[in-house]
Amino acid sequence: MYIGMLAIPEARYNDVLGWLGEDRIAAGYDREVHFTELHNYSYAHVYNEKALLAKRWVERVLRDDQKTLHFYLLGLNLSNLQHHAFGIGKEQKRNIYNRFFRASVAYTLKSFFGSTGVLVTHIFHDAGHLNHDELFDWHTIWRLDQAEPGIAFLTDNIQFIDSDHNKEPNFPDDSHLIQLCDVLLGGLTQCLDARTKKDGCCEIAECLLPLAERLTDPKRVRNPNSRYRYVRRISLSFFPSKKLTLRELKDAHLRGLSGFYITRRLLFKDQLSGQLPLL
Repeated sequence: MYIGMLAIPEARYNDVLGWLGEDRIAAGYDREVHFTELHNYSYAHVYNEKALLAKRWVERVLRDDQKTLHFYLLGLNLSNLQHHAFGIGKEQKRNIYNRFFRASVAYTLKSFFGSTGVLVTHIFHDAGHLNHDELFDWHTIWRLDQAEPGIAFLTDNIQFIDSDHNKEPNFPDDSHLIQLCDVLLGGLTQCLDARTKKDGCCEIAECLLPLAERLTDPKRVRNPNSRYRYVRRISLSFFPSKKLTLRELKDAHLRGLSGFYITRRLLFKDQLSGQLPLL
């Protein structure tokens, strides 16, 4: 399970919208962008506009030396996760997502912007089944407001919006940011898992692969001189590193042995080098 977070300083919000709009005009594409629908290469002769736009957006993120666009990806290793710690039945998956969505918000804010003096103006989430969850839209903000005194919120609720800017009635500008988040999330998870062989998806993953290599390498992940300027701007992590029993989870020492990690095999890289067959 993957969770992606895109964070933008309020003072640079209009700049970001302007950049994304410029790229739309250059690509000649004004409809919604979904990573999974990038069927063609950006340099294809026909139907390439969607992939061209996605590639321009990714390249803009990669060369963001002003550190305006921040992105965090959390991957949950469901094989190691102790599911019984999150309830039973239908509530289990919901509780897992809610818990780690909150952890992702906290990590994004503290890691990229500091643990004091952070003011959050809005939180948006792609509309879907969580719209009707009685807990999700307020609980994350309420819990973080209680637990993180250095972080304040101007909003009491997560705002659900349509990721299609042509359909979203209230926050169409923010729909573009949901789409950008989707492209980054899709491209990086393709680097990790190589789940598709669609030409456009693979092209975006290939653009992001050098970044993914650095973010999953303990020796390079803290390099402040990287040309991608990813330190305190872009981060990947995975959880948990080991599977523990319910009894072991109650022991603080044992619980500490199973934490977050960053080292992952990049299956897309292996695929490009011929070490994996195309599925």
